[in-house]
Amino acid sequence: EEHVVRKVAVCRLYISRMHRVGGADPSYSLHDDWQTTCTIASEYSSRQKKIHLFEVNVPAIESLGWTMLDVSNIAEVVLGECQPESEDWFCFEAPAAPGGIWLNSSLQRTERFGLYAVPLLRVRLRNIYVFDSVAQVREAVRPFVERMDQNNA
Repeated sequence: EEHVVRKVAVCRLYISRMHRVGGADPSYSLHDDWQTTCTIASEYSSRQKKIHLFEVNVPAIESLGWTMLDVSNIAEVVLGECQPESEDWFCFEAPAAPGGIWLNSSLQRTERFGLYAVPLLRVRLRNIYVFDSVAQVREAVRPFVERMDQNNA
């Protein structure tokens, strides 16, 4: 079972390899900072797709307990082709952060991994925010992007 859970977490991190677990994604990821979520979501945005941010209350204990760095370091064993990360900080480029946003892969708050679905989502849903465009997200996340850049300096 642990091997399957590791494989699912690795495929969640390297989403383009999700077909290796059968194509259906039995996982989810949460980000403690809404700006991280919106920046990543801007990758999938288009003029026809708005970005919907769900604010949910999910205790960290309900996640797998692994950081992105942990999952990256087992990726080579699981996928056989990925190089493990050795740096805590990495720069993620996306339409909402065209110059990149620095994120710390050694912190669970950057990305928490879970299986199947958020239990009792309807009860835990606190709010839904809708961004009409990538430009709107870019403006909203700008202070966070700048702060993360300073934290990495």
